[in-house]
Amino acid sequence: MEDQEVAGDGGPTGTPSATPSQPDQPDQPDRGAAMNIKKLGLFTLAGAVIVTCQVLCEVGKQVSNYSIQYYNGGKYPLPQTILVILVEIIKLVTTLARSGCQFPPMDMISIRHSFKFLLPSLLYAVNNNIYFAGLILVPPPIWIILCSFRTVVTATIYKFVLKRDISVFQYIGALCIVASIIVAKLGDLMFAGGNTIPLLAIVLAMVASCNSVGAAVYTESLFKTSGENFLEQQFWLYFYGVFVATGVHLVSAANINLGTAWVDLGQVDFRVKMLLAVALFFSSVGGLVVAAILKKLDNIVKEYSSATANIFTAVVCSVLFPEKFTFTVFILIAMALLFLGIYLYETKKVKHVTVDNIEGERTKDGDNLGDGHGGGA
Repeated sequence: MEDQEVAGDGGPTGTPSATPSQPDQPDQPDRGAAMNIKKLGLFTLAGAVIVTCQVLCEVGKQVSNYSIQYYNGGKYPLPQTILVILVEIIKLVTTLARSGCQFPPMDMISIRHSFKFLLPSLLYAVNNNIYFAGLILVPPPIWIILCSFRTVVTATIYKFVLKRDISVFQYIGALCIVASIIVAKLGDLMFAGGNTIPLLAIVLAMVASCNSVGAAVYTESLFKTSGENFLEQQFWLYFYGVFVATGVHLVSAANINLGTAWVDLGQVDFRVKMLLAVALFFSSVGGLVVAAILKKLDNIVKEYSSATANIFTAVVCSVLFPEKFTFTVFILIAMALLFLGIYLYETKKVKHVTVDNIEGERTKDGDNLGDGHGGGA
C-alpha cells in the first residue's frame, strides 16, 4: 500500500529543497541551526530502533495482506476495492486524531484550493487496488522486487523531465535494479515448480511504479510549496482518497452489493478476520506512523531498511507459504542486485558545489589545523 508521506530529501530521489535565503536577509541563526540538524544514521541507538520498527511494520503489512487471501481460498474476505476504502477511512480518522480533531477551514476558497489533492488521491487509489491485485498473482517478496522498477522511473523523470543531473553510477544502479527483475523472472522460466511470475504481475508492477513516482513527486511538491499546515494537507489527501476509492469501487465492482459483502465477512474463519484487522492496521495507522518517524533517517538508511524488510518478508513467506514462495539462487541473486542498485543509486549522486559545502570543507580544514595535522608548532 502507498504511504502518502513525503520523504523530504533533495537531490535525484526527492523534489528540490527550498531555495536558500539571500545573504543580505537576517536569517543566519536559523540557517546555522538548520545546518546543525543531522539525520540519524543506522549505527545510532535511535536510528536502530526506528529501523527495527520500520522493518517489523513492513513485514507485518506484507505478510498480513497476503495471508488474508491465502488462508481464505485465494480470495479476499472483502472485495479489494472495499479494503482500499477502509484503509483511506482509517487514515483520515487517524489524521484527524493527530490534529486534535480540528477540521481545516471549509470555506469556498479553501475547498477550491484543496482540489489539487484530487490527482494524487486518484493515483494512490489506483495503486492500492493494483497492490491487492498483485498479491493475488505473486507473493510479497516477488512483488516488491518487481516494484523496484520505481527507481528506474524516478531516475528517468529526474533526468529527462526535470533536467536533473544523474551520475553514471546511478545509471548503473538503476540497471542493477532492472537486472534484479530479469533474474527473478529467469528463475520462473528455467525451473518448473519454482516461483511463478505471470507477465500480468510484471505489467501491473510497472504501472504501479509509474503511478507511484508521479504521485510522490506531485504530492511532495504540494506539501513543500503550498505553505499550508501539513496535517491539513494530509486531511484533504485522505478525504478525497475516500471518495476516489469509492468511485473506483463503483466503476470496477458495481455488481458487488455492500450489504452482501459484510454478510459474507461474517461467515469467514475467525483467524482470517483477525488477520484482516492486523492488515488494516499495518496498511493505515502503521504506515502513517512509520512514514512520519522515517523522516528522521538518512535516505540511504530508509532504502536499506526497506530492502532488509523484504529479506525478512521473504523468510517469513517461505515458512508460512512454502508452496507459493521458495528461496532459490535466482531470488538470492535478485535481492543482491537490488541491494547493489540501491547502494549505487543513493550513494553515488552528483555532488554540486554550494556555499554550505565550501563552508563545511573550510570547517574541516580548520579542525585539521587545530589537531596539528596541518603543520604548526
